[in-house]
Order: sequence, then C-alpha cells, then structure tokens
Amino acid sequence: MVALAELICCELLKLKRSKVIVISILGVLAVPCMMLIEALQMHFKHPELVFTLADLYDNSLIYVMLLIGMMVYTAIAAYLFSREYTEGTLKTILTIPVQKTSFVATKFCILFLWIVVLTAITWAGMLALATVYHAAFGMAEFSLRVALAWLARMLLGGVLVFLTTSPLAYLAERTKGLVVPMIAAAVIVMGSAALSNQNVGALYPWTATFLLTKGRLASTGYPVWLAVSIVVLVSALGFAATFGHFQREDIT
Repeated sequence: MVALAELICCELLKLKRSKVIVISILGVLAVPCMMLIEALQMHFKHPELVFTLADLYDNSLIYVMLLIGMMVYTAIAAYLFSREYTEGTLKTILTIPVQKTSFVATKFCILFLWIVVLTAITWAGMLALATVYHAAFGMAEFSLRVALAWLARMLLGGVLVFLTTSPLAYLAERTKGLVVPMIAAAVIVMGSAALSNQNVGALYPWTATFLLTKGRLASTGYPVWLAVSIVVLVSALGFAATFGHFQREDIT
C-alpha cells in the first residue's frame, strides 16, 4: 500500500499546477487590506484615538474565522474533495494500491496544512501593513512580541476552523461539486454574523470557535465544556460522514 506521506507529497505536487493556491492567498490577504483601510479611516476621522497592534489583530479575527476565511477555506475543502470527481481522475488513482481511508486522510491533511499556511500569511500581511501604518502615523504597543502572541492565537483559530469545515468537506464529497458546500458556507457565515455578538453564539459551533479564540466563551454564561463538546461533535460527525461515505461508495 502507498504510505500516507507519499500520498501527501503527490497531492502537493498536483497543487503546484493549480491556480487555486494563488487565488486563496489573494483571498485571505483581503483581510489585512481591509484592516489597513479601517485603521486609516479611523485615523483621519478621529486622530485623537490611539489603538494598538493587538487591537488590529483582535478586530481581524471576525474576518479570519467567520467571514472571509470561512468562505476561502470552504472553497479549498470543496476543491480538494471534489476535484478527483470533476477531473475524472479518481478511477485512475484508485487503480494503484491506495486505501480509501488513506486517500481521504490525505485530503484532510492537505486542507489542514493549507489553512495553517493561509493563517500565517494573513498574520504576516497584517504585520507588514501595520508596520507601514506605524511608520507613517505611529501605533501604540507595536512590537514583535505582541505580533508573535497573536500568531499563536490565530493558528489556534485556524485549527478550530479546520475542525468545523469537516461537514462541508462531506458535502463536497457527497455532491461531487463546489455549489452545495459554498451555499452551505454562505448560510453558516450569515448565522455567524448574526450570533457573533450574542451569548447564544456559544452553542453555534462556528461562532463558538470564534468566541473561544477571542477568549469570550466563558463570558457568554454557557459552560465552556458544552460549547467545546458541540464543536467536537460537529467536527467528529463531519469526519465520520466523509470517511464513511467514501468507504461505501462504489468507484467503478
């Protein structure tokens, strides 16, 4: 049987020729650009206000985890789990001794790595544009130590988002396309936008991950263990459904 590491290498080689990588990078870099525009607007409208680098990163989390990031990561998951169907390469791949579980696990590993890399790129883009702003107008508490602390928090958020994309990966695999998971992601984003400032958002798995990363989960009044359990349950169901469906599917 082909080892999982070899499958991951093969998948990475296939992605080298894909424009999706560049598109996804441009997608997540929209967040730093939006935060810079917001900072400039605030500076010229209220020049007396002072904000910090931590404020910029904190304000960006809603875009990274609930809005732009969620849409970009769903598009990546849908692409990874449907491309073999749309490109007609699945039958060819499965003629070599590849276990179905290893095949699906490879897709999830690539999705995880992709999200981590895009999260780091978003963080770096934020730091670069914040440096430009700091050089022009000044920014309180601007330091690499603060930036690195937020890198750790954003990576945690990326891991949590990865867990909650598993149901969307299942939809992509089940429908063999991009449309259904993207529509589902749009519905999820609308729900997240409505619940991000509500205490009941702790019970909505996609908003719960955001509140956990922000450090606001305990203040909602709901037990932290309950919110975490909901996230774990939704994630586990997504993974189980994806692996189970592919195992049962007859590829002929």
